[in-house]
Amino acid sequence: MDDTWLARIGAMRSSLSQPATTPIFQTAVYDFEDLDALEAVWTKAEAGFIYGRFGQPNSQDLEEAIAKLEGAEAGLACSSGMGAISAALMSTLEQGSHIVAAQGIYGGTSSLLLKELGRFGVTSSFVDIQDLDQLERAITPQTRLILIESLSNPLVIVPDLPAIVALARRYRLKVLVDNTLAPCLLKPHDHGADFVVHSVTKYLGGHADLTAGVLTGSTELIQLARRAAITLGLTAPAFDCWLACRGLKTLSLRLERHCFNAQKMAEFLSDQSQVKRVYYPGLPSHSSYLLAQKLFAFGGGPLVSFELAGGYLAVDQLIKCLPSIPLSPSFGGVNTSLSYPAKTSHRALSTEEQERCGIGIGLLRLSVGIERWEDLCAEFAVALGEKP
Repeated sequence: MDDTWLARIGAMRSSLSQPATTPIFQTAVYDFEDLDALEAVWTKAEAGFIYGRFGQPNSQDLEEAIAKLEGAEAGLACSSGMGAISAALMSTLEQGSHIVAAQGIYGGTSSLLLKELGRFGVTSSFVDIQDLDQLERAITPQTRLILIESLSNPLVIVPDLPAIVALARRYRLKVLVDNTLAPCLLKPHDHGADFVVHSVTKYLGGHADLTAGVLTGSTELIQLARRAAITLGLTAPAFDCWLACRGLKTLSLRLERHCFNAQKMAEFLSDQSQVKRVYYPGLPSHSSYLLAQKLFAFGGGPLVSFELAGGYLAVDQLIKCLPSIPLSPSFGGVNTSLSYPAKTSHRALSTEEQERCGIGIGLLRLSVGIERWEDLCAEFAVALGEKP
């Protein structure tokens, strides 16, 4: 019978050579020579791994890389950006806690705050993050954390992070910054942020082929977040972490091209008669222009949003006239894509809430890729000239 040896195929082999790239550790569990080895790894007296949900070499590589990128002591790889935010909040808040968050934040985040955490006695207030007086008025004795995005989606607003952190320190509050839209451009920890979170699915991975998130912060804060992530099953699988580490190798090159192209597209769209308004912090007309110049290492970011004068019908017509640019409810890939925020990222909001956040029926978000900018402008010029 072949049952026994078939069940035991596969072995670790020693070699004088090493793989040129980190292998994918596609295993759910790790074996030990004896009880002493098990105890040494479990108590962290020796380095090693135990069980996939607790972490593995590929997630460790990703955590260390993003922690270094963000200038943090430690990192935590999670199954998604929402997993990373959840780990931070679950390790920081308790029943009765209050959060102040930026108005118009990602719909998934607002749903987490209102529909999930709200059921357990955590309350949230949403404010115009450009109005520091309004932010301060929202703080209560129960407030524990301020949650903001370094570059908002879809109106690409840049908050005054140094001023917000200074305000938080006066009230002994923690600050969580979602830096998904501004990797390499801004390092929130340098300005005093306690947590930085990324949806690795977007620019860090960069190729729309993985789902992961990462959280960075002090060793103490990440230890608490890791405990929550392990308990809740929020940790990241090996393959997605491996893909993310591969994507990171070209992050700086990609972001420079994304931002360069975004600037060109913003300038082009500003000159089109069918375009009512363009939102891009690289344009002097944008409310965040001066802050972007002050805080960002380069560029105005990789996203451009614009409002069509013809409303919903004009949006639908433009999408149909751009067959090479997909309508995609995400961003951050190497190819350019369009999204309609009212029906994707912010569809959980009521019409009134969308309007309050500046998300109208004619608003489109453009995730600008790394193609030749001249080709992108030419495609849009043709599409905007089409008649229904």
